[in-house]
Amino acid sequence: MQDSKPKSFHFFETVKYNKTTGAENFKDRITVEEPLEVRIRYRNGGEKTVSVIMRTPTMDNYLAVGFLYSEGILKGHNQVLSISNVNSEGTAIDNIVVVEVADDVQFDLSEYGRNFVVNSSCGICGKSSINDIFVKTGRLIRSTKTIDAITLLKLPELMRKEQKIFGETGGIHAAGLFDLKGDVKVVAEDIGRHNAVDKIIGYMVMNNLLFSDDSVLQVSGRGGFEILQKAAMAGIPVVSCVSAPSTLAIDTAVSLNMTLVCFVRGERFNIYAHPYRIRF
Repeated sequence: MQDSKPKSFHFFETVKYNKTTGAENFKDRITVEEPLEVRIRYRNGGEKTVSVIMRTPTMDNYLAVGFLYSEGILKGHNQVLSISNVNSEGTAIDNIVVVEVADDVQFDLSEYGRNFVVNSSCGICGKSSINDIFVKTGRLIRSTKTIDAITLLKLPELMRKEQKIFGETGGIHAAGLFDLKGDVKVVAEDIGRHNAVDKIIGYMVMNNLLFSDDSVLQVSGRGGFEILQKAAMAGIPVVSCVSAPSTLAIDTAVSLNMTLVCFVRGERFNIYAHPYRIRF
C-alpha cells in the first residue's frame, strides 16, 4: 500500500528478511519516479509538447529549462520569459511544466532524429558526436583557473550532506555545482543521473551562470558521455565523478578542453583529461 506523501518518496509496505532474525513487515521509503511533460509556450499562445521525462519530482522548473538548454533549444536565460504550472518549490503540478519562451526560440522536433521520451536510466545514449556539442556551444572551454586537490576530494561528502532524498531512500542520484573554493551553489537529486545534471544546468541558465570559470560539477555516479555533453553545453570546466568514466566521455573532455576527474573517493582520484586545473 502506498502513502500519498511526501512527493519525492513514498512509503511501501514490504517484508524484510534477515537469516538471523527472520522475516518481518516493514514500511520502506521508495524514491518516486513519474513522467514530466515539458511544454513550450509562445507569447502568441502557441504551445508544443517537447518531451516526456521520467524523473523524480523535485526542481522540475530547473529540469525543464536545463533539458531545453542541453538539447540546444534554448540559448540562454533571456529566452525564458516565465515558468508556469509549478508550485513554490518548483515542482510541477499534475506532472506538467510550461516554459514560456521568446519568439526567437524556434525548432523542429523532427530535426533531432530521436523520440523525445527520455528514460531515467539511459539519458541521451547514442546521440551524435563530440563535434555536435562544439557546434551547439560555439566555443571551447578556455578557463585556466585551478582547484586544490584536497578541496576536490571534499566535494562528494559536501554534496552528500545536501542529499535529503538519498538520506531517506538510498536510491537516487545527485549532482552538485560548486565553486573552486568548494562552496556549494546548488545540489539536485533525481532517479536519473542526467536529470540531476539538467537540474543543475537549469539553475545555471536561470541564474546567468553559464560558462562560469569558477564552477565544478560533482556527480554521484559514473562519468558517462551524457554527463560530459551536458557539462560542456553549460561551459563547466571541471567535472568530478565518484565512479568510472567511459571512453567517449574522456574523448569529449580532451577535445573540448574540460578537466575530467573520476573515482573521487576517500583520499584518491584519477584525472583523465587536462590535469593542469588541479593543484597538488
